Amino acid sequence: MALAEQAFHEFFLANFKSTFKPSPKVPVLDLGGGKTVSGVCSIAKHLQRTSKDFNGLSLEERLEVEQWIEYASTVVKFSDSETEKIVLKELNNWLKDKAFFVANRLTVADITMFYNLYSLFAERLTFQEKELLIHLSRWFHNVQQDKEVRQSLQHLTFLRTPVYDGVRVH
Repeated sequence: MALAEQAFHEFFLANFKSTFKPSPKVPVLDLGGGKTVSGVCSIAKHLQRTSKDFNGLSLEERLEVEQWIEYASTVVKFSDSETEKIVLKELNNWLKDKAFFVANRLTVADITMFYNLYSLFAERLTFQEKELLIHLSRWFHNVQQDKEVRQSLQHLTFLRTPVYDGVRVH
């Protein structure tokens, strides 16, 4: 299991202590009465619909959250390197004038997107690439500040100063 996936499971465990059962293949949420929800995407949608932490969203915002959960779990998670660049530019553009993907606060859409982007930010993006994706990097850095969201994942460093190009001017 990937590190980001493990942290995502930890997040669910923290929110559904006795009902979430991580498994090596597919996580399962026990709803009681013989009912279960399985799969990260389905559990995220269930959390979005039922958790008091995510109440207060309009119908449109709830539907938008579900769209972003699907997008994160299908497009972002399974993008090849060529498509990845296009997806990152789209996400960066979306966040140009927003602090979060939906509404003005953290939602399950942000949490799902964070876990799907974590390994990309941690292992494949250079400081220069992160700087070019300034809005997405700002959002990522903001979301990772929440220890409950980040769980056991390492806090990633972002360059705070412009990239040095090796030219000295006096």
